[in-house]
Amino acid sequence: MLMPRLRFLLLSLLIAVQVQAQDEGVGLAFLVQSNDAAAMAMGGAQVALTQDAFATYWNPAGLMAATSNQVALAHRRWVFDERHYALAGRFQAGENGSFGLFATAEGINNIELREQPGAPEAEGEAFYGAFGASYARRLGSLRVGVSAKYLIERLLEVTANGYAFDAGVQLDLLNGDVRLGAALHNFGEMENLIARNTNLPRRIQVGAAAFPFRILAADGTEPVLKATVTADVSHLLDVSEEATQVHLGLAAEALDLVTLRVGYTSNLTLYSFSYGLGLALGDIVVDYALLPFTDGFGGPGHVFTMRYGW
Repeated sequence: MLMPRLRFLLLSLLIAVQVQAQDEGVGLAFLVQSNDAAAMAMGGAQVALTQDAFATYWNPAGLMAATSNQVALAHRRWVFDERHYALAGRFQAGENGSFGLFATAEGINNIELREQPGAPEAEGEAFYGAFGASYARRLGSLRVGVSAKYLIERLLEVTANGYAFDAGVQLDLLNGDVRLGAALHNFGEMENLIARNTNLPRRIQVGAAAFPFRILAADGTEPVLKATVTADVSHLLDVSEEATQVHLGLAAEALDLVTLRVGYTSNLTLYSFSYGLGLALGDIVVDYALLPFTDGFGGPGHVFTMRYGW
């Protein structure tokens, strides 16, 4: 049994940590904050476009859209000195199947705890994690996928575990020039943490991606320049205010080497527009996203991703 004073400090820590989820209005906000730089640079409009190892986050059906096996690593520097790391892999499983593995960890250090205004009486730490697997299958022009994940939430010495499931579909139209997608995220539950359980950020996201033009090389085989336009709508269940967001993204890729990206997300407190750059270096792709936070959040956010395919 926790002593009353420690219980109070833990509750204070819980409140402080939940403040960092102000954009979502629910707990375990890291489950609806993207892992990869390319997606964040395009405003999170990825449910139809995703086609790499990070499809394990956006839409597991996208694992079947990938053209190679991949491993990917991401690092995100956020507000409240939050550090976020993600590892994901995509592997072929037969002609019409693929599976993915993923692990996400997030920590917040030096959270000040106090019973009344004034100097902090203690400092606390929080840790969140999600670990799981995905499977996708191709059914003609339709792709379907599911994910299962184990969740952990720790505040000081108190830990809660839980589980959640994702499911998604993708559909190619017009010979692949248009792609539709939809996904359900984080349907599950958590154990009680201190006095109550954390509500998972259950989300529905639908969207479309289009490839409006390609400029081919003189031999007509390889694209010299190609553009991608994406648009998604996401909705958080069990949230009363500003639960629906619009996500827009635009990318221009030159010579299969350099990609410039810009995105927009509505109803987001931290930022609205995002920008990014991607570089393909042989089998390695490095992506970066810049998120210009509004005043009061300690400067911009930075997201770095590296992917290796074979």
